Amino acid sequence: MGWRWAVIGGLLGQAALVQAGEPDQQQPRIEVQAPDWVILSEPLPVPDGAQGALFVRRSDLITRLTAKGEAAYLSQLVRILQPGALELGNVAFAWNPAAGEAVVHTLRIHRGTEIIDVLGKASFEVLRREDRLEAAMLDGTLTAVLKVPDLRVGDDLEIAYTIPINDPTLRENSSGLMLLQPSIPPGRYRLELSWDEGQRPRTKATADIAPFLEEQPDRLVARFDNPPTITPPRDAPPRYAWQRVIEYSDFADGQAISRRFHGLFMAAAKLPPGAPLRKEAGAIAAAHPGKLAQAQAALELVQQQVRYVYVGFGGGNYLPASAEETWNRRYGDCKGKTALLLALLGELGIEAEPVLVNNSQPTDGLETRLPSPNLFDHVLVRARIDREVLWLDATLPAVIDGRNEPFLAYQWVLPLAAKGATIERLPQKPFALPQDMEIHELDASAGFDSPAKRTVTYLKRGIAGLVAHNTFSAVSAEQLEASLRSELAGSEA
Repeated sequence: MGWRWAVIGGLLGQAALVQAGEPDQQQPRIEVQAPDWVILSEPLPVPDGAQGALFVRRSDLITRLTAKGEAAYLSQLVRILQPGALELGNVAFAWNPAAGEAVVHTLRIHRGTEIIDVLGKASFEVLRREDRLEAAMLDGTLTAVLKVPDLRVGDDLEIAYTIPINDPTLRENSSGLMLLQPSIPPGRYRLELSWDEGQRPRTKATADIAPFLEEQPDRLVARFDNPPTITPPRDAPPRYAWQRVIEYSDFADGQAISRRFHGLFMAAAKLPPGAPLRKEAGAIAAAHPGKLAQAQAALELVQQQVRYVYVGFGGGNYLPASAEETWNRRYGDCKGKTALLLALLGELGIEAEPVLVNNSQPTDGLETRLPSPNLFDHVLVRARIDREVLWLDATLPAVIDGRNEPFLAYQWVLPLAAKGATIERLPQKPFALPQDMEIHELDASAGFDSPAKRTVTYLKRGIAGLVAHNTFSAVSAEQLEASLRSELAGSEA
């Protein structure tokens, strides 16, 4: 699907969250004055005998919610205690240019009584790195980088900047989280969620951070001095690792998210008169008499004829490209391919709905979280044919057809419906067949004086089987045999 949160750690890994946006090689704006909603913490004195590579005198992360979207302000003042911490001088932060511009307020060195303005000597270089290009993912995120000159052990490095973190598609609906990492250097930390009048969101804090919260009329503040390292119980379910987190959301429940995104996908799946896809649907109907066969044929068409490329420019992080656009350019991400499949199924008279799922993160405990689109990162289709449910994932290779259960074992899903739908828990079932098998056959029929022939058959199912299929099907039989012979030469296999 592509909607993923990129974590901007500032200098020390405190989390600010951004989505993908349009390419725009703009420099961050320099504005010394901080936003009027910013109130900084007092720096913490460096204790005698401070240990470690650095000491955080102040680290303030403030998220501001407005009618136009969200912004995150980060200000840090860090004492360099050891040479290894000089790497903090490699300053980098990323933002979504479609959501707005980045603003740098402060970058300077405090050396005794001397204050050195780094921005007067150096400037940021803006990069569009596309670090997931090999995975066919283009997100357009910009990264500003600067190497602080003449940074020394004993200096205090100060930085402050503001970045937009709202998504262009959901600009009026805020949702996200703020967290304190489980293991961070000693010092003073502050997390703050503030809002304009009328923009107060629903909030929820984990039990370990709740005692530190201070609620004010227009903000929620958590302060920590030298927070201890926390470790989740070993081998515990993933929900036990959900620690030191403040969630916020404008969505009342999962139904609100379901309704919001249902409209986006229905608009994307609508075909204009004379669209080429109508002819494709007609050809499928003529070649396959049954609805089940038609659904499988539609899925195979999208899987084989439209390659996967995630493009997150502009509002693409959440907004699906239209079915017609995806078909014309013959590439798309999970949102575009899902809209295309929905359009075909609609032309074939097959009832179908898009369903949000999560492919990258454990969803254990998801039902206890505040409703947010960020809980999901993928979308597929659930069709109903003659009271039979068929799960269709247009991003998978054509060897994965529609089936009564999703190819991946999802724990929680969110169907998208005009009236809204709640999250559903899918039944967890053991595998009906082993997912990984080896069969060894020894043929000693030629006698014990001759080498016995050994045949090993590997059988893989599920994800491992799909990976093996993609690997082996990409080369000819001759190439595959030559590769295996080369690999096995001189071995005991």
